[in-house]
Amino acid sequence: MKLKELISRLESADLAGDPETEVFSVVYDSRAVAPGALFAAVRGRADDGRRFIPQAVAAGAAAVLVDAPVTVDFGVPVVSVPNVRRAMALASAELLGRPAEQMTMIGITGTNGKTTTAFLIEAILHQAGLSAGVLGTVNIRFAGQAEPAAMTTPEGPDLQLILREMLEAGVNHVVMEVSSHALDQSRIAGCRYDLAVFTNLSQDHLDYHHDLSTYFEAKKRLFTQYLHGQRLAGGPKAVINVDDPWGRELVSLLGAKALTFGLEEKADLRAVDVRADRTGLSARLVTPSGNFQVNSRLLGGLNLYNFLAAAGVGLALGLDHDSIAAGLAGLTGVPGRLERVGTKDEYLVLVDYAHTEDALTRVLEAVRALGPGRLLVVFGCGGDRDRTKRPLMGRAAGSLADLAIVTSDNPRTEDPLSIIAQVEEGLAGRGLTKLDPARLNGRFAPGAYTVIPDRRSAIRLGVRLLQPGDILLLAGKGHEDYQILGRAKIHFDDREEARAALAAEDKF
Repeated sequence: MKLKELISRLESADLAGDPETEVFSVVYDSRAVAPGALFAAVRGRADDGRRFIPQAVAAGAAAVLVDAPVTVDFGVPVVSVPNVRRAMALASAELLGRPAEQMTMIGITGTNGKTTTAFLIEAILHQAGLSAGVLGTVNIRFAGQAEPAAMTTPEGPDLQLILREMLEAGVNHVVMEVSSHALDQSRIAGCRYDLAVFTNLSQDHLDYHHDLSTYFEAKKRLFTQYLHGQRLAGGPKAVINVDDPWGRELVSLLGAKALTFGLEEKADLRAVDVRADRTGLSARLVTPSGNFQVNSRLLGGLNLYNFLAAAGVGLALGLDHDSIAAGLAGLTGVPGRLERVGTKDEYLVLVDYAHTEDALTRVLEAVRALGPGRLLVVFGCGGDRDRTKRPLMGRAAGSLADLAIVTSDNPRTEDPLSIIAQVEEGLAGRGLTKLDPARLNGRFAPGAYTVIPDRRSAIRLGVRLLQPGDILLLAGKGHEDYQILGRAKIHFDDREEARAALAAEDKF
């Protein structure tokens, strides 16, 4: 595409240079530049992409995209825009033929539940005979292939390229987890969503957003700026959790676009006659188009909200109750979301991604309801992230578990002991007794905690303390198969560690 044509599709773009220049791609990493690329000089928190313009031009960049002045003549056209991230996403969409407009786009945002809801929607779509592609925290998958996800929502050029590949592979419905960072940074510019799901909102990412209101404003953009797809006969729809106060605020803004779900009677979709135990979850879904039974092997009553969200998407797409129910029943597990480890029924070990106070509280409450045995939790908090949630997570664990084992998560460049000390503030505030891990045995008194900074050792202790009927929750890392220590990423998988510990104790 000629540069003059491309910039005509952008907002408030100003060109200095030859408008006839041909552009073949948009690249934001100078190391990936190929001849004919438009190099987007992204300014981030840690670095300024303008520093890499010489390398990009040397590699063959045909033009440069900036949102801040450049004072050097690099010998190629320079396109100035108000927001380089938004512009590079829009430019990528144009160059790739606007792939999002040719598929039904389903976006999911919220603090908790996005990944499980995405898996459930995918299962429903497949049950209905539709071809689904999924982008999320765990991976990117479509047409029988999957690859790990570097981030929940990719950067604009990467996202548009993935969407193009999905379209060419025959995908007709795209299910996306949309993060608050992606919304704030306009990574999804160039996408029109036909359906948008709001799961809930609670404290997270305040190191980035600073306060809950700003965090919500970022989430809200999915519904106010991007929910204008044209592929549904009745127009785009928002599927919103109205048990959440932020969800109710969204409904007040969206009016007739909103299809609501929750456990309270005012919701359009509700769950009644609920059963949640160690064998799974069942409920009767009450919907505007009639009621139907749902049976699932997924654990935990908290999944009711994910069932309702996914069912709401199915109904908005006009799918029948049988396809929705069969899709929900067909999903037997989600990586790192109350994922069971081990084979012996008397020892229930679960791995979950819960890494906020609200998520940890919800998961512990759901797990507590699975049986009368003792509840043990191994958890930590990530370094270089929101510090205010650390004592809150400690308080949640101390309130709901019989024994909390505090350990490291991804400490990154922070001192692990400093992070743990902040978690301990919440535990001590509950009046819990701190126990020496070397002296702990299976007969500990409930209402206590201990500290083991090494995560592998903490998991082994939790497994060793298990008695028949107990539940051990390993929280915080879920599907992740690594741990970040300093700036190094090492292999570490809670599920692998739990299996090894269970086998060593003859509890596997």
